[in-house]
Amino acid sequence: MKSNYFILLLVAIVLGFISAEAVYKQYQENLDATEYNAYLIQIGSFDNDPEVDESKYLVLKENGIYNVYAGITTKLNNATKIKDIYKKQDIESYIKPTVIDNIEFMSNLEQFDILLSEVDDDENLISINDVILSNYEEIVLGN
Repeated sequence: MKSNYFILLLVAIVLGFISAEAVYKQYQENLDATEYNAYLIQIGSFDNDPEVDESKYLVLKENGIYNVYAGITTKLNNATKIKDIYKKQDIESYIKPTVIDNIEFMSNLEQFDILLSEVDDDENLISINDVILSNYEEIVLGN
């Protein structure tokens, strides 16, 4: 009797592993097939490393230029909400489509996007956005 449970448990584990591999493979194929899977809200580009509050902004050196980002999201309407906050402060910003291939971060970002979609006041949007940028630095950049 115990051997039947053991066999069923083993089969369940193997099927779970195979299913997870199939889902992961499909995700990777969709990532490759999708041109963009996220949006960065860029508020500046500099030749030299800018002195900005890195708890509120993400600074990435790309092709020798320091780009300052004020937000990351998977949904264009959330990117527009964040961009509008900076527009109210007379800060010019751009929505920049991008591909982020870190599965752990993208999974977290999708959850944060649910929160961003539900929130309308600027203060809470900025707070959630600060956590997203911090999460990006920790998971993707390893800082």
